[in-house]
Amino acid sequence: MLAFFNYHQDANCSRAAAGEAAGIRLPARLQAVAGMVPPGSRVADIGTDHAYLPLYLAGSGRCPRVIAVEAAPGPYRRALAAVAAAGLQERVEVRLGEGLAPLQPGEVDTVTMAGLGALTQQGILEAGREVRQELKRLILQPQGEAGPLRRYLAATGWYLYNEDLVYEAGHYYIILAASQGTSPTYSDLEWRIGPLLLQRRHPLLRDYLLHKMEKLTAAVRQLAAGRGARAKERLMDLSRQLEEIREVLAWLPGAAKS
Repeated sequence: MLAFFNYHQDANCSRAAAGEAAGIRLPARLQAVAGMVPPGSRVADIGTDHAYLPLYLAGSGRCPRVIAVEAAPGPYRRALAAVAAAGLQERVEVRLGEGLAPLQPGEVDTVTMAGLGALTQQGILEAGREVRQELKRLILQPQGEAGPLRRYLAATGWYLYNEDLVYEAGHYYIILAASQGTSPTYSDLEWRIGPLLLQRRHPLLRDYLLHKMEKLTAAVRQLAAGRGARAKERLMDLSRQLEEIREVLAWLPGAAKS
């Protein structure tokens, strides 16, 4: 029996109310990110684009001051215009620069990143070690597979204290919240799927895993025709992942009775 089968069901992750602030109505994935930001936090949002999240956090009164960081000149100008249009220049500062580089160590206690690739987020955290070491929390919504990012956080002295799963416009989004400290040891399956999503039997987990099964099954069919050693090795790995997902689905509430 897999280790996570011993977990007890817990309360679902709380989310921010779907209201409006400073004229900004957040999509569900950003509402989930905002809901994990403790009131009063000093926040920097990396890769802010239109600055929706900073405007929401400042305009709703959740955070007294937010720094919005954007690396590309075009999105940087859009963020400046959005902040000016909302009249929040005193509470939202827009900075141009790569990753955590525009920040001073200790200037903020919370960093959010939403919509950037998981490997991109990992690279930003690795390049900004001095700033990262002075943070209290990271709230991340990575695109792509979150497993390697979870492992990276644990390897660099962070532990997950919250995870959420959101479905929006045909896509599933994972949100991770981490604080500095020693991470528990998890199985490969837990790292891939999400230890806290499993522990809490997240209500969207069944549908999310069925979606993953469809993608894995399609990949297995493609690899089945391959004859090289690497293709065979990859086929074995994906087949093992499919079997593990079937185990989890059988364990989750709502599983068909045999």
